[in-house]
Amino acid sequence: MFDRGNVTDASESDQNDSCECGVHPLVAPQVAQILERSQIAKYHTKGGHGFSAEDANNFADTLRGRNAEIVGMTNELNGADRLVDGIRVQSKYFQSASETVSAAFDSATGTYRYSGQVLEVPQDQYDACVELMGKRIKNGQVPGFSDSKDSDKIIRQGTITYKQARNIAKAGNIDSIAFDSKTQAVTSSYVFAISFAVTFAQNRWQGESPTHATRTAFTSAVAAGSTTLITGVISAQILRTNVAAFGAIAVRSGVRAVAGNSMGREAINRVAMGSLGKAVYGAAAVNHVSKVLRTNVVTGTIVALVTTTPDFYRVLFARSISWRQFTKNLTVNIVGISGGTVGFLGGAAAGAAAGSIVPVLGTAVGGIIGGIAGSLAAGIGCAKVTQKVANRIADDDSKMVVETLVSELETLAVEYLLTEAEIAVILNHARKTAKPKWLRKAFKVGAKWESEQRVKAFHRREFEPHFENLVKARLKIELPSAKVLEEEVFLLIELLKREPIQSSGAAESFVLRTCEPDFV
Repeated sequence: MFDRGNVTDASESDQNDSCECGVHPLVAPQVAQILERSQIAKYHTKGGHGFSAEDANNFADTLRGRNAEIVGMTNELNGADRLVDGIRVQSKYFQSASETVSAAFDSATGTYRYSGQVLEVPQDQYDACVELMGKRIKNGQVPGFSDSKDSDKIIRQGTITYKQARNIAKAGNIDSIAFDSKTQAVTSSYVFAISFAVTFAQNRWQGESPTHATRTAFTSAVAAGSTTLITGVISAQILRTNVAAFGAIAVRSGVRAVAGNSMGREAINRVAMGSLGKAVYGAAAVNHVSKVLRTNVVTGTIVALVTTTPDFYRVLFARSISWRQFTKNLTVNIVGISGGTVGFLGGAAAGAAAGSIVPVLGTAVGGIIGGIAGSLAAGIGCAKVTQKVANRIADDDSKMVVETLVSELETLAVEYLLTEAEIAVILNHARKTAKPKWLRKAFKVGAKWESEQRVKAFHRREFEPHFENLVKARLKIELPSAKVLEEEVFLLIELLKREPIQSSGAAESFVLRTCEPDFV
């Protein structure tokens, strides 16, 4: 009457809400990618606040719609730190205005070291720095300038103060957390958009209405965006510590070993190119890939923890899933996230290589497209394969719940004498009801009382009102009156008199004849 597969269309993996968002494998590598394009790995070093100031000012300029780029990573002597709308910028952040300005002048000759560059100074030192630069111009220490009033053409006010720069470089304070939240909000919006598009398309392909697909996609996108934001902030805080620096050193030795042969060297160069969006080779490629792998380990671990937290609460406090289900969900998560990271790096490398030979596409765009495609394909694929393997080892909690639901629906169908049409109505309602949240609620009842009967009682309470409503909606039936029954009896007697054969034959003849339209 009722088949388990007909009762619920949800696969057993639906119990794993932490994997419901199809783009979760993209979160870890995407966050890592954005973090490694900053200078966060240098924040913990002496003078690290200078690097944090560059990142903070660059981010602020980007938000203002300016074409801003950090270019000082090449460590060129007296080279610019940033490029903003074509203007070369040198950032100096020292404790006092006099120290900030002095750092821009050669200690031997006393002349301005950064010809053709503007000097970016702490927000709270701007006025003092303009005044000091004016004095330097007056003394003839700034080539190309003779009027001290032109000092404001050389001094550029930063968007943060010296104290804020120092705080941003450290973990565990309001300024650094606020900065991470703002920067990761951009990454979150990016993942939000991808998640919405992917989930919407999947739902429409499965036959869902545009309205339902939109609602589902929005919910999934919010979950993905939130996970990205939390992962990004926590990961950025961890990367400010010395522990992260040691991690990069440990990974670097392994990357160097891979770079020991031509094939490995080529692979590392391509991964670096896909990550940075431009070609790098040799030690620069090894160092960048080492940091990328280190950061991906951090972000991957955080994503696994964030996405598993709801399951941890369910198993430990709510008791709405079992430890077996928790372990399966965690395993699927870890494999999916790991696969997404590998897919992202491989896809970015392949995409960048393809983009480098396609003028319209370009290395950077090719790397982005390849990374996203590779991450989604590998991450989702690995998660699905792992889920299937896990299902062969142990059943999900949902199986027990659904089997008891089928049993109780069959009992109710017999008790209420349901017709085929009415059974179809109940089946449709069961499909809409037996979703992950409801399945956990039912499992919690059984886990709490350690009784399958309790689960059946729960199903009865949930579904019996629908059976009662079906019965109430039935056509009202009235039994024939005594007079009508009496007439039918006389007709049967009369037939028996006319055809004195076996009573069974007479009765059958009576039934057949009374069904004829012209029977009298």
